[in-house]
Amino acid sequence: MTMTFLYDTAWWISAATALAAASIPAFLKPLKAFYLLLASALWTAAVIRIALMQGTLAALAGGGVSLLWGMLLMLLSLLFSGLRQMANRRYS
Repeated sequence: MTMTFLYDTAWWISAATALAAASIPAFLKPLKAFYLLLASALWTAAVIRIALMQGTLAALAGGGVSLLWGMLLMLLSLLFSGLRQMANRRYS
């Protein structure tokens, strides 16, 4: 089974859109439900577009990588905000 979708520019554009949509919650300071819903709708639309244009394997690859990236950014954001709060409490 070859992954020919990797040679398709439309897949890369859709995957970049999914990555950007998965990254949005990590950059929001107050996590508001509207923005989270908007980001998840954009991510879902990008993954559905990948599935319709290139197939299930391409959608799993694009969706999986973008979800892992989003979770990593969210974890790093929470870690850095926690470190910042600890420093503010200690030195204030």
